[in-house]
Amino acid sequence: MEVRWIRDKFSETVHHYHNGQDLYGEQMEAYVGRTELVRDGLSAGSLDLRITRLRPSDDGVYICTVGDGDAYDEATGHLEVSG
Repeated sequence: MEVRWIRDKFSETVHHYHNGQDLYGEQMEAYVGRTELVRDGLSAGSLDLRITRLRPSDDGVYICTVGDGDAYDEATGHLEVSG
């Protein structure tokens, strides 16, 4: 299974997970050391991304793409940072 979270505005990788491993080689510099895929719900289909030390620049649209063999899907979410 491959899970990739990207920023819609930049089309760059925020977090990449493939076959049980987090891959950081393609990650945007702004997110280095601040993201993790929450694995507790993977078996139930939950692909939550945790971003720590939020910044105003994190505000915006995120797209989660999921591929597993021939199956593919994607979902869009919006993160609103305030305060």
